[in-house]
Amino acid sequence: MALDISGAVKKVIDKFASDVCDEYAYNAAELAKDNAPWQDRSGNARRMLKGFTIKTQNTVGFGVAHRVEYGEYLEMANDGKYAILYPTIEALRVKFFADAAAYFGGKK
Repeated sequence: MALDISGAVKKVIDKFASDVCDEYAYNAAELAKDNAPWQDRSGNARRMLKGFTIKTQNTVGFGVAHRVEYGEYLEMANDGKYAILYPTIEALRVKFFADAAAYFGGKK
């Protein structure tokens, strides 16, 4: 008798991605929208911030990104004065790793 360990692990990772990472992706987008440090002109940059789940063969997590062409400018110009992506991920990082540890049977 043999166990399909890799299949079982894949199912657990898929469930973690849909249960936990999808929620963090949504929360990251909302947090970024609420805390974006720039003054809106059209509202597009704020409205177009998007959270996403990362799931590859070796990685699972979440992120947040700009979906406007000038998003890179907002992040990099003026010594990062208008940056929101990194501060958002940093704000959620510790809780995400604690939740991941708890999810996979570790301690918070």
